[in-house]
Amino acid sequence: MAKEKGSSKELRPGLSVDIVTRVDFNREVIDVRRASVFDVNGDYIIVSRPTPDFQEKHLGKKCTVTFVVREQGLKSRFGVSAHLESLRDNYVLREGVSVQAAILRAVGPVEPFNVRMAYRVRPPINSGLALEVEGDRVNLLDISTGGARFLTTMRPAPQFRQRLNVTLYLDGKAYAFKAFVVRVGDPGPESPKPGASEVAVQFSGMEKKVKELLARRILQIERELRAKGLED
Repeated sequence: MAKEKGSSKELRPGLSVDIVTRVDFNREVIDVRRASVFDVNGDYIIVSRPTPDFQEKHLGKKCTVTFVVREQGLKSRFGVSAHLESLRDNYVLREGVSVQAAILRAVGPVEPFNVRMAYRVRPPINSGLALEVEGDRVNLLDISTGGARFLTTMRPAPQFRQRLNVTLYLDGKAYAFKAFVVRVGDPGPESPKPGASEVAVQFSGMEKKVKELLARRILQIERELRAKGLED
C-alpha cells in the first residue's frame, strides 16, 4: 500500500512528507503537518511527530501522507490514504534509540495527489450522486471535487492519460465536463462487475458553481457516514 507497484514512487526512511489531515473547500482551509519517515513496515508508516503535532482527536481518523517525487527534472506530488493508529512517546527506532513517533496504517494505493482530490467519500446508493463516462453509467467507488474512482466495462477500456467526456448527476441535474485518466487497474476477483476495469480520473473544466455544489454534497455525505460509523 505504501508504494506504487513496480515504480520508485514509494515512502522510505528519511523522506520528508506533508500529512493532510483536513480539507474544507467551502472555507478554503487545508490542514497540513510536516514530518519525516522513520520506517515503513508493510502497510504501517512510522513518522516523526509532525509540526504541528497530532492530538488525541486525530486518532483513528483518515489523513493523506503526501511526498514529492523528482523524475527527469520534474517534480510531482503523490499521496497515500492512511489512518492514524497511535502516538508513541518512546518508539524504539533501533537498539538504544527511542523517539517520539506517530504510527499510520496505509489504506489505499500511492497515486498522484492534488489537494482538491484529498477529500473523498464513497457515496451510498441514496446519495443523489451518479456519474456517466462517455455516455455509460459507471459504478462510482469514490468521488471528490477533483476526481473520481469507478468501475466500468467500457470497451475499449480507458487508457492512461486519455481524455474523457463525463457527466455528473447531482439530484437528477446533469453537469458535463472533461476528465483525464490517471490510473487504470484490475479490481480483482471480488469486483461486483466481472470483466470491469477500475479507473481513476482527474476532473477538468468543472464550473466553480458545480464544484461548490459537489463539495457541499461530499461534506454532507461524510458527516452522515461518520454519524453512522461508516467512514472509511
